[in-house]
Amino acid sequence: MFAIAVLWGGRSLAQSGRPLSDAEVSKETDNPVTLRITLPLRYQAEFQDGPTGSTKETFEVDQAALPLRLSDEWALIIRTKLPWVDQPPKKLGESWTTGLANGYTTFFLSPRRSDRWYWGAGPVLYYPATNSSVGVNKWGTGPSAAVVKKDESPWEFGAVVNNIWSFGATPGSSDRTNQLLLNPFLGYHFDNGWSLGSSPEITANWIASSGKWTVPVGGGFAKAVRFGDQRVNLALNSYYNVVRPNANQEKWLLQFTVTWVFPGRDSQPPERAERK
Repeated sequence: MFAIAVLWGGRSLAQSGRPLSDAEVSKETDNPVTLRITLPLRYQAEFQDGPTGSTKETFEVDQAALPLRLSDEWALIIRTKLPWVDQPPKKLGESWTTGLANGYTTFFLSPRRSDRWYWGAGPVLYYPATNSSVGVNKWGTGPSAAVVKKDESPWEFGAVVNNIWSFGATPGSSDRTNQLLLNPFLGYHFDNGWSLGSSPEITANWIASSGKWTVPVGGGFAKAVRFGDQRVNLALNSYYNVVRPNANQEKWLLQFTVTWVFPGRDSQPPERAERK
């Protein structure tokens, strides 16, 4: 329903603003505080998952952005992640499980004008999973912040960080969350819409007695394309988990992402205004 709402809103705005260049489409898909509506749809395969060494598959809305103008100086950027998981058994003899894993929405308060360093900060609303096998059945929250360096050069880099705690969990139980996400990103964007980059999602499960960290290393490439008047960015990335909770499992993953890019709900020109 969220995806349909974003698509419908984007189409109604499709006639406003100048057309995006290929390089701009490429950059806006990486920018966590973009003033454009973006809808990233991702397929992710995590190989050698569980004791059977099977492949865990995730289909998700991956940080869809909906920017709202609050004033001439400030914008509210709403980013939502909703993962649907098809997961192999974690123990021998158990069965496969599917369901909506823990997603969340981040509310970034962000200045609409900047000197090429853009930032956002705000709370996270964490959603319970539909199945205890694919996530935690608790609501949660925590702080989040993002920063990005973006200008006319081909380079774009920054990071997103948050920490989420669940509500109402019994101390010492497994049905609770206390997890850090650190998502640094770096990209080089060519004028023809091709780009090379890396955006690993480093996590730390503070509740775990051991094996708290997951640290992926890798990257990939992307290409901005057109479907009629619609701008889309196609990306393929692969990561190897050099640090992981279980040394023999969940070694590497593959991601394919299709990101739809629409004009933002901002009355300024499409590019973000800079301070004079």
